[in-house]
Amino acid sequence: MGKVMMIGAIVLVVWASLEIQTHGLEGAFNGLFAPAGQKEAEAVTSTPQRAGARVTRAFQEDAERKNRMLREISE
Repeated sequence: MGKVMMIGAIVLVVWASLEIQTHGLEGAFNGLFAPAGQKEAEAVTSTPQRAGARVTRAFQEDAERKNRMLREISE
C-alpha cells in the first residue's frame, strides 16, 4: 500500500510541476492562484506563452520584410 501511495504522490508532484511550468503560477490549476481581477489575470502570461508570442511576431516581421523587399525589387 505504501508503494502505491508513493507512486501516487510522485505522479501528483510531476503533474503539478508540469501545470505550473506550462501555464505559470497564475494560470495553473484553472487560475486558482490568479489575481482577483479578470484583467490582471488575462495580462499575466507564462514564459512559454511569451516565447511563443515572440516567435510568432518574428515570423510576421520576416514576412513583412520579404514582401517589402519584393516590392522594392519589382519597382
